[in-house]
Parts: sequence; C-alpha cells; structure tokens
Amino acid sequence: MARREARAVAFAVLAVALQGCATTPAAGTADAQSAGMDISDPWEPMNRKMFDLNMALYDHVFEPLSRGYERVTPQPVRAGIAHFFANAEMPYVALNDFLQLRVHQGLSDVGRFLCNTIFGVVGLFDVAGRFDLPPHENGLGVTLGVWGLPQGPYLVLPFFGPSSVRSVAGVPAEIFLSPFYYVQSAPAQWSIATVGTINEGYTNRGAVQMVQDALSPYDFARSAWLQHQAYLVRGADASASATEFPDAIAPASPNGLPGAGTSAAPATATIGTDPKHGSSTTHTEKR
Repeated sequence: MARREARAVAFAVLAVALQGCATTPAAGTADAQSAGMDISDPWEPMNRKMFDLNMALYDHVFEPLSRGYERVTPQPVRAGIAHFFANAEMPYVALNDFLQLRVHQGLSDVGRFLCNTIFGVVGLFDVAGRFDLPPHENGLGVTLGVWGLPQGPYLVLPFFGPSSVRSVAGVPAEIFLSPFYYVQSAPAQWSIATVGTINEGYTNRGAVQMVQDALSPYDFARSAWLQHQAYLVRGADASASATEFPDAIAPASPNGLPGAGTSAAPATATIGTDPKHGSSTTHTEKR
C-alpha cells in the first residue's frame, strides 16, 4: 500500500512537470475581453488566492531551482532533457488529435514520436524536426471543446495553474496516458518527476516573466489561457516554437508560443506594476 501511495504522489509531482508551472501566453496575446471573448470567472476570489500561491511557489522554489539547474547543467544536456519530456507527451497529444478527427495532425504527431523515440534516443534529440514533423499541443480539454462541451468557469488549480471545469478532465487523463506512469521502479518515478519539474520551471521561465511583468498578472494570465484554449479548439496549427526550449534547437513555427501554445491575436498587453495587488511579482501557471 505504501508503495502505491508513493507512486501516486510521484505522479502528482510528475503531472506538475508535464503540465507546467507557468502560463504560456503566446508572443502576441490580446486581452480576451477586448477580443470579444466571454470570461466566466465566478470563483475569482479563490482563483486569485491560488494564483498568488502558485506565484509564491515559483518565486521561492522553482525559480531558484531553475537558475541553479542552468548553472550546473551544460546546454546540450538541458536541451536533451527538454526534448525528452516533450516527446513523452506526444502519445497523449496524438490520441486527442485522432479523437478530434484531425487525422493529418495525428499522423504527424505519431510520426514525430516514433522518429524521436527510435532515432533521437528516446526523444533526447529532435530528429523529427528535420523531417518537417513539428510538435503540437493538444489535450482532453480541447477535445471536449471540439465535441461541443462549453469551457465552463475559469479555475486556477494549485500547482497546475490555469484551467477550467472542462479542462480539469485532462489532468488525470494526461497522467495515466503518460509512458512514465508505467515505470515500475518507485525511485525511477521520483527521479523522473524531480527532473521533469525542474526542467519545466527552467523552460517556462521566460513565460513566467512575461506574466509577472504585465500590468495585471492575473488578468493577463487568464486572458492568455482562455484565448489560447479557444485557438486550439478552432483547430489552428498549434506548433511549438524554439522559445519552448530556450537552449534547444526546435523547428521554427509561424504560430510559435513560449511554453506550449500559440495565439493568432496581436499583442496588446501592458507591461508594468499591478495597481490592484501592488506588485507584478506574482506567479504564473499553465494547463
């Protein structure tokens, strides 16, 4: 029983690593309200507290860890680790491609996973990028949206960050469909979870800073996440860009995003201090 409990905790940590500790707003993200998007945030007081909690976690844990990680780890190693964890997400992404009947994208993602797993040493090298097989982002929340299920109220989860009632379903699905879930060794699971979490804090550092520098970090993160989800549901080609892996050689994408997504909207966010909360040093999330 103890081993099963330890395994569950390890995969909760690993889920944080795979989901990300930071919102990943696209390089150009307009305010959702100005874009005509309906924002349903009835739990805003609770969401803001969770947002601040996640920010504090990043500032005091993940950010120092990511800087130490950068100092002691050579760039090729950091790039390889980033590619490894991105490659591990591909089966989950491809499954959702097919559930949405996006067959071409699904075949591309399956091909990318097989190519990088076989020829890229279990994903440490992005060989698929040389064969015009770019990475994509997808998830169960997007699939449910394609099937017509409404987004529901916005929700900030502890550790996981921005989500919604619809997207919460993707959290356990991504855990159980991860190849890491089937690793039998508890020490190996904990090692993967630890390295993945540190790597995520490092690769998302630029996106975190973008949110922290916004005039209203909470509003910016919420608008960015909601707009990006709507973009994915519409079926835009959400290819990851080189900014997802700051030190890695990733294929350029005209729709690239820092961290894990894209947006077609132009940038209108204002940079500065949050007048409502007195500081722009709050933390960010992703889902």
